[in-house]
Amino acid sequence: MDFWSILLICAGMAGIMGWFITIPFTTGVLMYCDWRDGQEVNWAELIGYTIAGPFAWFFAIFEIIVLYSK
Repeated sequence: MDFWSILLICAGMAGIMGWFITIPFTTGVLMYCDWRDGQEVNWAELIGYTIAGPFAWFFAIFEIIVLYSK
């Protein structure tokens, strides 16, 4: 992957998905609420979903575009 591909993916994540603001903020609020309620927080799972979720969406979208672009 070259520099421009990485830059475009980051721009897409930030612009289309709101990746840098929405997902970490929402996950952070949920973690804090669980912690305040006394529930055990599975930090690794929540952070993993926060990072992997948008990439899974983009993979699915690009896969559909590739399959139906002919």
